[in-house]
Amino acid sequence: MSMVTTSDEFLDHLLQSKLLSETQFDHALEVLAENEQTDANVSAKTLVQAKLITRLQAQRLLEGHARGFFISHYRIDEVLGSGGMGWVYIARDLETGEDVAMKMLCDQSETDAGLLTRFQLEAQAGLKLHHDSIVRTREIGKAAGVYGQVHFVVMDLVRGVGVDEFVAMVGSIPWQVSCHIVRHVAAGLHHAHRQGLVHRDIKPGNILVNQQCNAYVLDFGLSAASRSELGDEFSLSMIFGQDCLGTADYIAPEQARDSFQADRRADIYSLGATMYFMLCGHPLFPDCKTRPQKINAQWNIEPTPIRQLVPAVPEEVAQIVHRMLAKDREQRFSTAREVAELLLPFARPKRIDFNFQEILDRRALMARQRQKLLNEKSNRLAKATSLSVCTIDSKTMRPIQAQSETSIQKDTHLGDNRSKR
Repeated sequence: MSMVTTSDEFLDHLLQSKLLSETQFDHALEVLAENEQTDANVSAKTLVQAKLITRLQAQRLLEGHARGFFISHYRIDEVLGSGGMGWVYIARDLETGEDVAMKMLCDQSETDAGLLTRFQLEAQAGLKLHHDSIVRTREIGKAAGVYGQVHFVVMDLVRGVGVDEFVAMVGSIPWQVSCHIVRHVAAGLHHAHRQGLVHRDIKPGNILVNQQCNAYVLDFGLSAASRSELGDEFSLSMIFGQDCLGTADYIAPEQARDSFQADRRADIYSLGATMYFMLCGHPLFPDCKTRPQKINAQWNIEPTPIRQLVPAVPEEVAQIVHRMLAKDREQRFSTAREVAELLLPFARPKRIDFNFQEILDRRALMARQRQKLLNEKSNRLAKATSLSVCTIDSKTMRPIQAQSETSIQKDTHLGDNRSKR
């Protein structure tokens, strides 16, 4: 599809897209007439500044796309994030006028049985959970898209940053604020555990924090449900492998050996590893670079004591975190509620200042970088094996994606105001 270069072409695509009503389109014409521009890029920028279209919509129109802006009764407005399964967008519910978060599978994931199962598990788990510290799932469904059926999940929109982004902004999070965030996450996890769900992928990127310092857990895509629902769980373990569910920097030792047997104490370990990251500004074992090295460390190496790295952290708080990180799960707290209660005396919320649009722009940039790396590596692999990209097995693709995401995260920062504590 060729790029749009003239203002007339751009307006033709905008009209076809049905993003604007007749009245709004007439207003767009008036805005552009005042500038007397013939260049498509300038026209797009002008309409974005006039808040008639969004940056994502402008970019798609400039790329020659006039369709694909609507899924069911939702209008796609902005990129909210991207990951292994697909994209998350800010969408407008045209029935209520509310902004929501919509997660959709990418084209490749639609045909990947494992990722589709994970996507469906996450959606089903989300519908069961109703807690102030868990991102609420509103709707799951399928709808006709430009290239066929589209699987989607609609959730509450949290205008916040991931804990990983928070640390990228400040270097490490003050212990009072860390206690407040983790206390709320623990309360949300306790609710999930009482519903028979174990998250199994608690990590900084799966915790959102808004400007009021409220924390929200998301992505229950690896959650283990009750024994009555182990059909999907068994499918996941067969496809991904029982020792592959979770993120190596934050996975509990027993989960790394057999994720099928992980219980709520695995989530407590991962939350402890996440809190360690918040307090120290780096994972438990920063010198371990590969997944096998990280897994071995989770099994056999004790992390550097927190107070040795951050002396300002109270001894009581450090002890709570290190007990969460006990190698033997019998030595950890038995419930997440205990963690929440113990952290309460130390928790102090603090307003977090960030520009959400700048965060969105950064995420969109990272998403484009990730997609470019994936495409380049997929093409190289396809040529090397004489196979088309669409026939490459998902297990082969997954290491490529992990490498590209690691490369992006290593080279991308959200700010230069990293504090040293």
